[in-house]
Amino acid sequence: MTTGTGPGSGQWRVDFDAEVVFSNGGSLRTEGFRLDIPGDDIGDAELGELLVRHLGLLMVGGTAITRKELVQEPHKGSRNTGAGPARRRPADLTGPATRVGWPAEPPAGAAGPDLAGLVDLPVVLVRLLGSADPVADRLALAPFDLAGHAVVVHTGREDGPYLTGDAVDLLADAGAALVATDSHDDAGPVAAALAEAGLPAITGLAGLDALPATGSRLHAVPFPAADGAHVRVYGVTE
Repeated sequence: MTTGTGPGSGQWRVDFDAEVVFSNGGSLRTEGFRLDIPGDDIGDAELGELLVRHLGLLMVGGTAITRKELVQEPHKGSRNTGAGPARRRPADLTGPATRVGWPAEPPAGAAGPDLAGLVDLPVVLVRLLGSADPVADRLALAPFDLAGHAVVVHTGREDGPYLTGDAVDLLADAGAALVATDSHDDAGPVAAALAEAGLPAITGLAGLDALPATGSRLHAVPFPAADGAHVRVYGVTE
């Protein structure tokens, strides 16, 4: 087993190959699978159990880990891995270019955009760091419960789109409350698609490395005497 280094701020994941054998016949093999781990090391038996919990597998007769490598990088939100934070802490996510974009203008007489609906939202964090093309598509969003959540897309870059058109459709259909990203793409086709879908979007976030993979809630509040577009955003980890 080898170890790696990276911008993980003390968080570790494990890259591994494994075979899962089912008690009622058949098997499942994985290659290059990655999972969050709560510490900086993990045994084969514990890793096999983690894989079973993460995938929600039933009737497992045994697991075998054939390759294992520790990688220091931010957690990506592996399910049921016990890698969540242990204490409550705030993280300021506001950058110089942080702005909120609202859906299309409401009909005459209807209420305008209101930040009150963007306070204390549960976060779905989609990390795309290290991807050759850090744009979230439907498959990147498929594992998550999106309804009523602030969906935060961490790309690690400032330019370019961060969602595909199909992903925007999925977010709208699933009832997401908000989309947020570190991308500064606040005037491109993604912004237009989100506005048309009725979804507010916050762009230009900073410090997303400090946001844990799970267990956070997002707050967006206006700056004093702001124009309605500039906001302060922070995450609170429960």
